[in-house]
Amino acid sequence: MTFRHGRSATFAAMLAAALVPAAGQAADMVLRPWPAAQPTPALKLAGLDGQPWDLAQLRGKVVVVNFWASWCGPCVAELPVLGALAGRPAWRGKVAVVGVNYKESLDTIKDFTGARSIPYPILRDRSGDMFKAWTAGVMPTTILVDRQGRARWRSAGEIDAGDTGLQRSIDALLAE
Repeated sequence: MTFRHGRSATFAAMLAAALVPAAGQAADMVLRPWPAAQPTPALKLAGLDGQPWDLAQLRGKVVVVNFWASWCGPCVAELPVLGALAGRPAWRGKVAVVGVNYKESLDTIKDFTGARSIPYPILRDRSGDMFKAWTAGVMPTTILVDRQGRARWRSAGEIDAGDTGLQRSIDALLAE
């Protein structure tokens, strides 16, 4: 039990350091702990190809789940940042990025994604039920899920291109 507590304390210290910007840096996105009383919801949706998709398939990886829509300016602005995270060589096979589109038609999503290079899977939340279960009603919302499949951190609002806090938080989850 002492080992576990020590490990938790070490992780908390690493994460606190990751979330506090160094002097002179732009403020990073604010990651808030996933609500302790709220279990991690299932995330089972279909991809753009109609094939079923389940978050549980990614156990063993840190997963970045991003809720977005094509009509949401901040959502569109952060797509390149998420794409860069998905393609980061040091994280290959360890980190997955997944986009969850909020209630748009398949044609709209395909037209939008076809005009852009998005190197990660896009899922369809046709009913908006996943958005309700996973977010506080703000778009975009990004959630970090640990390798055991537990939601750990959530951020509402755009991820800025200069943000390093998300990257450090992912590294901290990988170090657990």
